[in-house]
Amino acid sequence: MRTLAVLPSRFAASRFPGKPLALIAGRPMIQWVWEAARQARGVDRVVVATDDERIQSAVNDFEGEVVLTDPALPSGTDRVAAALGLLGGAFDLVINIQGDEPAMHPETIAAVVRLMEEQPDLPMGTAACAFHSPEELFNPNAVKVVTDDRRRALYFSRSPIPYLRHSSRFEADFRPWMEPGQLGLFKRHLGIYAYRPAALQTFTGMAPHPLERIEMLEQLRALAAGLAIGVAQTPHLSLGVDTPEDVAPVEALLKAQGRLG
Repeated sequence: MRTLAVLPSRFAASRFPGKPLALIAGRPMIQWVWEAARQARGVDRVVVATDDERIQSAVNDFEGEVVLTDPALPSGTDRVAAALGLLGGAFDLVINIQGDEPAMHPETIAAVVRLMEEQPDLPMGTAACAFHSPEELFNPNAVKVVTDDRRRALYFSRSPIPYLRHSSRFEADFRPWMEPGQLGLFKRHLGIYAYRPAALQTFTGMAPHPLERIEMLEQLRALAAGLAIGVAQTPHLSLGVDTPEDVAPVEALLKAQGRLG
């Protein structure tokens, strides 16, 4: 199976302009994502897809591969599809690793590739890790996913799902009465997707779904259309960067993972 990893990277982020070039432990953010993809087993080619010549120049500086895509594209997934079209060639699998995920672990990427190899009928795949505290469940930026017994997504949400109901009480905060072991029922979704090329074409051809709009989660468009999404389990947390304040936690995570030289 020939696998292409595409890293969509946009300069004009409203909350953090130029964030792909923000320094994470002395290196541009996009370089961390590129290096993780390059180190992942099962990935044959890695390319950054951007709309900005400054990002193109930075990728060239660390000798990565980059393609320029239309600035008018509405999403990173559309940028991934455009990059696939520009590159041509025969790829059996396309991995979308968001360019603001500098702590994405190579083993997580490899786990998603392996999942798609093991289940050739899956049109899409992604990854999830464990939650480490009940407090994390109430962070809307930590997306939750519920899966079936085949490790396929049933739903994604910014709300805590599954919800714990305690006898006759139905509370907004169930931390005080969570039983030991129940935290393990929750899975934290990570910012990586795998697509068969046909599924990627189908997905980008569909209009956004109301569920997608209300949760601001693009993957709900696929579920609403009946596209199965496999979920690979990984022990490695990844944190996205949305604001300058997110840099320090990411650096701390990279250090904890032993990835800072």
